[in-house]
Amino acid sequence: MTTYVGVDWASRGWLAVTIDGDEWTVQMHPSIHSVWFEHDDAESILIDIPIGLPKSERRGCDRGAKEFLGPARARSVFWTPCRDAVEKRTYEDAKQANIDAREDSLSSQAWGLIPRIQEVDRFLRDTGEAQDTVLESHPEVCFKALAEGTLSSKHEDDGLSTRRELLGDVDKSAKGVYDRFADEYIEGQPTWARRIGNSNRDDLLDAMVLALTGKVGDGEFERILDHAEADMESIPQDREGLPMQIANAESE
Repeated sequence: MTTYVGVDWASRGWLAVTIDGDEWTVQMHPSIHSVWFEHDDAESILIDIPIGLPKSERRGCDRGAKEFLGPARARSVFWTPCRDAVEKRTYEDAKQANIDAREDSLSSQAWGLIPRIQEVDRFLRDTGEAQDTVLESHPEVCFKALAEGTLSSKHEDDGLSTRRELLGDVDKSAKGVYDRFADEYIEGQPTWARRIGNSNRDDLLDAMVLALTGKVGDGEFERILDHAEADMESIPQDREGLPMQIANAESE
């Protein structure tokens, strides 16, 4: 059967949700290489981490994602740091590198993700065969596309429950999956060593929507870009040849 994988960072490891037919599974991985080792035959692996680091500008796909989400949810997309900032060792040096490159600083959220950005960047540069399968996506972009409208924040009870119901509405095989995973890997006491923490409920939901987006698109995606890039024949690439795009389910 065709496999679709959604991956999100969950505090102590990469949380990977897999859909194989109508069967959903979840697993924590210590590295992105581990995810690839387990799922190198997947149709798609969508990951919520920037791929493709700009040199001296803001990425068009970040701008496009903000425009797609609209003012209410645009803040969920942070500006991807430039490559020089990602390669710095301290927060102060990284902020200065971003200021030197494009005259804006670096958010603490972006700084906290830099080790994960580095990990995925180096993995893809070293593993060329993964570049067509491991693609950047964004859970809020996916949720809005599936809902065909804006949802309230997932950090609110209503936003969380609405997203859970939406997954089941889109694909009946998703009904009850979130609750089952939460009972087994969050509420329960699993013998599995790499447990999902209680604070990672939204990461679980995000990984689920990424996997489902892969299934809905059946490996075919729209690329989120800004208006200036929309008519380009090729996807913009960074200086290492990695694409700067955000994958989303292909619209009908």
